[in-house]
Amino acid sequence: MAYCKYCGGQAPDGAQTCPHCGGILDGSAQQTPPPPQQPNQFMGTDSSSIFDGTELADNKWCYILAYLWILFFLPLVVCPDSKVGKFHANQGLLLFIFTTACGVLAGFFGFFSGIPIIGAIFGLLSGFIGWAAGVIHLAAFIFALVNILNNKAVELPLIGKYRLIK
Repeated sequence: MAYCKYCGGQAPDGAQTCPHCGGILDGSAQQTPPPPQQPNQFMGTDSSSIFDGTELADNKWCYILAYLWILFFLPLVVCPDSKVGKFHANQGLLLFIFTTACGVLAGFFGFFSGIPIIGAIFGLLSGFIGWAAGVIHLAAFIFALVNILNNKAVELPLIGKYRLIK
């Protein structure tokens, strides 16, 4: 067996193209696997390959709703034995915790907005944190929505690598 120089996948001896990525194997295929590449923390790791393809396509509506605040638990109820459901429930829980923490922080700064002179700064900071958390949540939801509709299980950028639901 040889390894494709483009994707690192195994290719049978004598193959002209890689069965995984379609790259042309021109005799410069490596005999040892390439070193693992570091995942890009800003794009999230694609975990689709560890799940069954039919499981990725089932219950999409449930996986999508898991990213809407408190509904992260929905895949655990609808499809409790699904590994993909647990993956999306975990991602939804992480997003819920992030958004809730930002809301608590915004509320903390908002509490001090009544202080004369510096209260305006706390009020602006509170509003900015709340606004930024909402925009980040919307962007993460759209990111997840696009990947779910494309039958992919991709971790959320920066926070998706943590596992609270296993």
